[in-house]
Amino acid sequence: MKKAVWISFFVALVVVNALAEAMDYFADVQVAMFYRLVFVLSITVVAAVFAGSVVLVDKLGQEKPLSGHVRDTLGEDRLESTDETGGSS
Repeated sequence: MKKAVWISFFVALVVVNALAEAMDYFADVQVAMFYRLVFVLSITVVAAVFAGSVVLVDKLGQEKPLSGHVRDTLGEDRLESTDETGGSS
């Protein structure tokens, strides 16, 4: 996750400054350094949130139940357990 955040930070830093310089050159509109920093940090925070959610979803997919019998699920495990016992519980 750290790598994704650092990459997004540097990409945002380059892209925001390039766009600000292009706006200054072509449209003669100057973007203050404070707003550039706000844009860079907001892009980095959003990227950190998305990277963190991807890590959490990956960890969720790797979880295994603690016991050998799964009784509180609605997925395939539940269908298999009802077939083995001969009825629903």
